[in-house]
Amino acid sequence: MKFLLALLISFSSFAAYENPDEAFKLTQEEKEPSGEDLLFKKKAKYDFDESLVYITNTELGIKDQRRFTGLDRNKLSASLHLNGQYEYLQKLLGFEVTYLRRMDNWSKLWVGGTIRRTATQWDQISTKSDEGGGEAAFQRPNDAEQTLNTVGLGFGYRFKMFLDFFKTEDVFESVQAFATYNTLAEGFTGENYTGYGLTADYGLHKRTRQSFFYGAKFTYNLAWVELDKDRDFSLGWYTFALETGFIF
Repeated sequence: MKFLLALLISFSSFAAYENPDEAFKLTQEEKEPSGEDLLFKKKAKYDFDESLVYITNTELGIKDQRRFTGLDRNKLSASLHLNGQYEYLQKLLGFEVTYLRRMDNWSKLWVGGTIRRTATQWDQISTKSDEGGGEAAFQRPNDAEQTLNTVGLGFGYRFKMFLDFFKTEDVFESVQAFATYNTLAEGFTGENYTGYGLTADYGLHKRTRQSFFYGAKFTYNLAWVELDKDRDFSLGWYTFALETGFIF
């Protein structure tokens, strides 16, 4: 629910525009603004969720390059997921690769996909060892090994809402949501379950170069998997992830 609330708050910020369409749509000229437009003519509009990223010249010790983040079109990132229950960090480990493409007509939205592999234990993704129904015959131990493979399609939105409390040009927030297809290799029974789910995350990232970024995100996951119509159960878990990648 926290992620859904954050998502709703983020999109409600579009109300800052007299015409809501302005929160998304940019003319062709606005997609490739001149320096004069950025700094003087339309600064308020461009500064709403974007900024100029300055790069330091190490030889001169000054910031002599800049890139307008509104020109970003692609995001490719890799994430290392750790257990959201910090006292059991060693019981869950995941690796994820995500690609997002910024939409041309709705420039605030990004669409794309994610692939993730997670190795964990039964008690970290399910609060019950007996889910009832056809699974009642399988009393799984809490430390039974589980492997989850996840493929998802969804969208993201990058913004600077909470960062209004302290001005920064190179730190951004983001929310992402994906509909997922999951396969679970169940270590106790040796059987494979499949099913659908969803994942949502909130991230905070720092842009250290014109393209490179790093940061962290908090992710919540749900999945409903089954072996057949009489053997199914639901899974739920959350993770803290370290993320790095490129925007270009």
